[in-house]
Amino acid sequence: MSTESEWREPCQTKGEWEAVKWILRYLRKTKEKCLCFSKGELKVQGYVDADFAGEIDYRRSTTGYIFTVGTTAVSWMSQIQKIVALSTTEAEYVAVTEASKELIWLQGLLTELGFIQERTVLHSDSQSAIHLAKNSTFHSRTKHIDLRYHFIRSLLENEVLMLRKILGSKNPADMLTKVVTTEKLRLCSTSIGLQE
Repeated sequence: MSTESEWREPCQTKGEWEAVKWILRYLRKTKEKCLCFSKGELKVQGYVDADFAGEIDYRRSTTGYIFTVGTTAVSWMSQIQKIVALSTTEAEYVAVTEASKELIWLQGLLTELGFIQERTVLHSDSQSAIHLAKNSTFHSRTKHIDLRYHFIRSLLENEVLMLRKILGSKNPADMLTKVVTTEKLRLCSTSIGLQE
């Protein structure tokens, strides 16, 4: 749907019209689904993913993240990155940094409501991006990455959050960055509190 939302004009081709019809059918079939909150600890957790160069025109990558409070999604985003990443690691690193900014906001909101947050866990399926974020040593292969994306390093050093590896097969943010099977979509949806 994110691709279709970027169209500047009404459907121009049969393929575009078919995509819109598919979205409408999907929405009709899933109208009974809802996000269900349950009793439990109000702790924020995040899941982040990126595809690499998936956008056709300019070969930009897509960032996707989902944040849950307890077991239910409260914030999510899927967006084409503003830069052209030169590697999968860089695309994932940019995604982790963007997700961490949302995490800071959610921590502040919950703290203001009286729910103090300890170090929040941000899950990524990219071991190389996690390693890059944790290792602040200068790397000649990453010197081109804009300084603002190194924000994640200061958050890790100040123990604001923890980055943890998650298997790609268990990462619900996958559904925001790439086409997934029906079974994977069902698994991702259930893991973020989407139920009938």
